[in-house]
Amino acid sequence: MHFVLLGASGRTGQKVVSELLSEGHTAVALVRSAKSVAARPGLTIITGSPLSRSDIHAALSAVPNTPPSAAIFTLNTVRTSDSPFAAQVSPPRFLADSCANACEVLAQAGVTRIVVMSTAGAGDSWANLPLLSKAFLGWTNVKHALEDYNILDQEIRRTKMDWTLVRPVRLDFDKEDIGKGDVRTLGSDGKGMRMSDSVTLPAVARFLVKLATEGLFVRESVVVKE
Repeated sequence: MHFVLLGASGRTGQKVVSELLSEGHTAVALVRSAKSVAARPGLTIITGSPLSRSDIHAALSAVPNTPPSAAIFTLNTVRTSDSPFAAQVSPPRFLADSCANACEVLAQAGVTRIVVMSTAGAGDSWANLPLLSKAFLGWTNVKHALEDYNILDQEIRRTKMDWTLVRPVRLDFDKEDIGKGDVRTLGSDGKGMRMSDSVTLPAVARFLVKLATEGLFVRESVVVKE
């Protein structure tokens, strides 16, 4: 299968690239800087912005006679550093507008499948988010990303796309991947989430690819953990 990727230069996006290529798929990545993603066989890199419909269209048509089967969206908001208190650089609706652009261009090209990485706490999962997690979001600039994901959540449901929203609990950037199995799913509302829950980047990447290739959880959102 052939995929178009938005967010391939991010920490999760790079794992998605590795997972897709290891399974024999091909992909085209739309990135702001070609230097942000290592060139690899099976990966086509296009520079541009997800806020530009023409750039997304260029990514879709980058490989002649090979239309994408689906899109995987792992974009996140940009801050001045990885600190949760760092100021946000990207515009307030960066995620929502980027996803809306992708959905519009994909639909025009006859591609209906998109898998979007969101976050636990978005949409109806907020009610079951642990209290300390809610406090953390309220005290830090991470709240701006959550607000953007909430807008994205609302808008994608108005499209005719076969979307899936994946809401990982706390991403563990340091913990080694504990296995090659599936993540555990907690439904859309994330009932049963605990403060100690986490999930590794490779596990999330494998799940995103599985959804995109197997057509699971269509027009659903799902909280995931390990």
